[in-house]
Amino acid sequence: MSWQKWISALLLVPVVGYVVLCLGVYLWGAGALPADRQPNTGALPPSMRVQFQAIHGVHSDGAVRLHPLTVPWYFFRQSAGTDELRLPAWAGRTLLQRSDRPVGGTRRVAADIAATIFVSRAWSIDEQVNTVLNEGFYGRGAHGLPAAAKAWYGQSPETLWPEEFLALQVLDRGPSFYDPVCYPKRFEERFRFVSAHLNIPDIDAALARARERLRAHPSACNSASAPATTLLPFPVSNQAA
Repeated sequence: MSWQKWISALLLVPVVGYVVLCLGVYLWGAGALPADRQPNTGALPPSMRVQFQAIHGVHSDGAVRLHPLTVPWYFFRQSAGTDELRLPAWAGRTLLQRSDRPVGGTRRVAADIAATIFVSRAWSIDEQVNTVLNEGFYGRGAHGLPAAAKAWYGQSPETLWPEEFLALQVLDRGPSFYDPVCYPKRFEERFRFVSAHLNIPDIDAALARARERLRAHPSACNSASAPATTLLPFPVSNQAA
């Protein structure tokens, strides 16, 4: 074999290894995805999707279609501060929560990657946002925005004020850590931080309005059954991180 062929063969080895590794991780993770992979179609006011996108820095024209061979590049870009994977990663984790058997260990990482790739290709941005809102956990045993609106405010999503919706988005980041009844200071600091980066003109008024109809359940603060703190492993957005 000539030296040119040897060099070509040596250059081909890492390329083949990269392809095999990426496809292997994807297929291993995809095997752990739940059978139900349809986006949540629960009705929500369109204004809430718009507000969600503003809060979390999601742009309607910023959809990405990931592939097992290209997703490492997007992870690299995200570590450099870009937001392209934020929504599909969040929607992918929401999809994985439907699994009857929780996935742990290294396979959980592979399943997260596979779910992120899947939703980026199969779901539109509106479907990803709708699924996150309708299946996210907001504390007080409330999964999904309709249940959260009822549990925290005694309202339906259609009758929530924008400030109340913003408060629920603070809770969605960590429902026990930012509980406005049990930890009002933490909640207020986070609410003010997000509000400032959303350019809300009167943050004091917005905070007061978010608390006005809040249903207080102080007994839950000392409940041993209260859910553990769960913070998202990424900032909410570059604007509201």
